[in-house]
Amino acid sequence: MKASKLYVLYNGMLECDYANMVAMPFLGNSEEKRRPGAWVPSPVTLFLIEHPQGLVLFDTGCHPDAMSSRWDEGNRKRTPYTYTEDNLLLNQLRRLGYTPDDVDYVVLSHLHEDHAGGLEFFKRSELYVSDEELMQTLKLYALNGEMGGYIRGDIRAWLDAKLHWNTIAADEAEYPLLDGVKILNFGPGHAFGMLGLQVELEQSGTILLVADAVNLAANYGPPIRYPGLAYDTRGYEKTIRRIAQIQRRTNAKVFFGHDEQQLKSLRVWPAGCYE
Repeated sequence: MKASKLYVLYNGMLECDYANMVAMPFLGNSEEKRRPGAWVPSPVTLFLIEHPQGLVLFDTGCHPDAMSSRWDEGNRKRTPYTYTEDNLLLNQLRRLGYTPDDVDYVVLSHLHEDHAGGLEFFKRSELYVSDEELMQTLKLYALNGEMGGYIRGDIRAWLDAKLHWNTIAADEAEYPLLDGVKILNFGPGHAFGMLGLQVELEQSGTILLVADAVNLAANYGPPIRYPGLAYDTRGYEKTIRRIAQIQRRTNAKVFFGHDEQQLKSLRVWPAGCYE
């Protein structure tokens, strides 16, 4: 059995320093010691999979109040977020005929603000996250230290909502969620623990949803290029090699985490979907 449809949902646009995603993109030299940086758009995308055995959501995007009250000033300046009402996840679900309570499974690539910001709305769903990612995120929260891409307001909301957590252990390389829908455990890289999703569709074949395990086609290569911000660069490289192996073996399409050029080439709902 294969999934029926995969919807690419555009959740709005972040902006950031390009060096966050590709390390040293404009390398200086002795004659150009002050090379300029680049401030670039970074789209936020989510994915909804309709399957005869259940409805699956991959990532939950940014919280609607990110720029007004949810994010701290540092996050609002480093990665400012813009969106329309149509971009918000709950509105997109509503237009597709669903509510958060209809979503059976939520798979989280990781717990940064642009991937887990809407998690609190899915109180009935079974959530899947890397065990290491959840453990280290809650440790940061408890120690009251610098949080980076993890948002205290998000975490408080998750705890208050009493969500249904399921964790993928470090030694579980793959987890079969539904027939033709498989969780891929990438381990550390961009964050403490990254998950992806492998989806089999009747007409479109295999699609790999990798989120920030590979930010851009420029990271994927060849050659592989590290991001400027990563918890574990060697883990990031190891993950890219694993994704490339799966892609070759299954003739898969790889959907990257924040690639604006790739997004322009995808069937983004409501213009279309993958079947």
